[in-house]
Amino acid sequence: MTELVAYCRFQGDAAEALARHLDAKRQHWDAEGFHVCCERSERELCLSLSGAGWRRLALAKARIAGEIRRLPGCATLALTWAGDGDPERLGHVQHWHVTGARLVTPHLRRVTFQVEDAELYAGDLHHIRLLLPQRPGGAFAFPRPCPAGLPVWPEGELMPVLRNYTIRAVRAGSDEVDVDFVLHEPAGPATAWARDCRPGVEIGALGPIGRPVSHAPRRILAGDETALPTILRQIEECPAGERIDAYVELVDDAERQNVTLPQGCRLYWLHRGELVDALRQLGREQNDVTLAYAGTEFSTSRQLSLAFGKDLGLPSTRFRSVAYWRMQGARAA
Repeated sequence: MTELVAYCRFQGDAAEALARHLDAKRQHWDAEGFHVCCERSERELCLSLSGAGWRRLALAKARIAGEIRRLPGCATLALTWAGDGDPERLGHVQHWHVTGARLVTPHLRRVTFQVEDAELYAGDLHHIRLLLPQRPGGAFAFPRPCPAGLPVWPEGELMPVLRNYTIRAVRAGSDEVDVDFVLHEPAGPATAWARDCRPGVEIGALGPIGRPVSHAPRRILAGDETALPTILRQIEECPAGERIDAYVELVDDAERQNVTLPQGCRLYWLHRGELVDALRQLGREQNDVTLAYAGTEFSTSRQLSLAFGKDLGLPSTRFRSVAYWRMQGARAA
């Protein structure tokens, strides 16, 4: 177990408030594979982080530093980590190399990557941030760590394009991962890159990021093509004793995928525009639903939030509806 120690000085209530905030998050970080310990004295708060390996330790440093920087009065804190780890590398930023790509459906291309350490992605955090060149065939530079363990990004043409994606599958034994890209027009930087990429091309990936998958006795998952990677991965990794009902709307039937459903999991394919009504029709009789999650277009996401709360009667703590993309021309309310 690698050990790293950071010393942060806070006066009076500031140290106590920070310690309470970090203690409340401890269980969440334990699930990510690192541990946080707060030791307080009259004039000092000492944070001790531990993680199994330097990559998880680097991830811990970035997570905790980001959390501290977002707290009131801490944005400019001079935070420096001392102890173990590689001060010259961001362990949660990996070099990825394309080994293959294929069309899974007419509008979905699966790209397979050889990565440095696939085990880092094998948990319940499914999302990563890809680092791509600004133009096809162009060069980009990887970020370097600052003393707080956060990335310092290059400037100008070497600054990579950053896009969030879901890891569709992880094969830790061979250090391979799959990422599914929805092909659409007009193609953005990530879509254009995925459409044209060839074996041997290198990109970067920062992560895993985002919230971990929440397990529950019965989950409802909903989404469109953009949410399929996390929906299908959750179905495939569904533990015994849990149930998942998934509702996915597609542009047409050609986008359906062959899926082997574990016991207790059901998948309903819908056409575009049918998703909200399908969830509303479930009604409040679905009183055994313990968690609902949706990933869709912006306007659909807002409608699903209402459906989860009003039609299914779920409290806000038991559902989450995320906008994965936004229709061109759509305006914010």
